[in-house]
Amino acid sequence: MLTLSKNHSVNRLSQQLNYRVANSAFNHTSLEIDTMNKLKMMLFTTALVSLFACTTTPPKKPLKTRFLKDNISQAELNNALNYKRYHYRCKNSETGSTSYLATYFPLSVESRMKDNFGFYLQLDGGNAMPFDHLANRALNARGSRFEVLYQSYNPIQGSTVDLVAREHSSVYYKNYQGTRKAWLNCQGG
Repeated sequence: MLTLSKNHSVNRLSQQLNYRVANSAFNHTSLEIDTMNKLKMMLFTTALVSLFACTTTPPKKPLKTRFLKDNISQAELNNALNYKRYHYRCKNSETGSTSYLATYFPLSVESRMKDNFGFYLQLDGGNAMPFDHLANRALNARGSRFEVLYQSYNPIQGSTVDLVAREHSSVYYKNYQGTRKAWLNCQGG
């Protein structure tokens, strides 16, 4: 009986030793597999980055500015088939008075192209002045609120004018030697 129990103990020790050897071999093999997978992933990532780093972006087309005419007649602007008119009341920051402003947006397909988007501004019934679209700027992360930036083709009362248009208001700024100063604060109506 003693021999049976001794053999049983030897068998059990042998099984434990085999189990440990097998587990250490398995762990060693899985470590090698993990290392190989990491190495493959690094090589794949390097190849992918190298591929895209070598591609060139096509040159940007220069913006087509001054799509609108410098001189346009009132009869042309009043043509509802070609222009959409909007009216605004503006507080003139320079004089403290109220000004009336009309904007005319072209309705042609060509004028709605990204690089051609602009409008005419007419202040207190004076001459219509063309403005170029510069950019749209998001005001929140989703881009559901934004402002649109425009600039006058030519100086108005001695300065170029920038427009920052938002959903419910617009502000026209005069540029004095690189400094922007609010000129007209406008509300639709």
